[in-house]
Amino acid sequence: MSFATNNDLQQYAPEIFDQGVDDWSDELALAETDVVNQVQVRYYNKHHDGRNFQRSRLTAGQWTKATVYRALCTYIMPKLSTFRVDDVFLEQLKFYKERFAEEMDLQFALGIEYDTNGDGSTTSGEITEYSQDRLYR
Repeated sequence: MSFATNNDLQQYAPEIFDQGVDDWSDELALAETDVVNQVQVRYYNKHHDGRNFQRSRLTAGQWTKATVYRALCTYIMPKLSTFRVDDVFLEQLKFYKERFAEEMDLQFALGIEYDTNGDGSTTSGEITEYSQDRLYR
């Protein structure tokens, strides 16, 4: 199951389908891979020795917003932007980049839902809160 669909994208950025593109599925798939990679690097590799990570064991709904924001700032807005000073898409790119970082930090603080035993459900014992003790710039 994918983390985000065109419907999710339209919920967070309703005007995105007014730009002459009817389907952003490829961009959402790329963003999903980015989100999964960040979860694996920032969480799984540190808490599980980096072995046997399976993206299907993540709770997809936990990462919908992050996937949408990542798609918007990294893949969609750059395609729409002219990269000129008064470009509205450039401003939106910056906005969604900040929302992506905030959403990732929020989900890590709330706890990563990962079905460690692979039984198809995530119990409270399979939710790992991740706190960052150091400020990164």
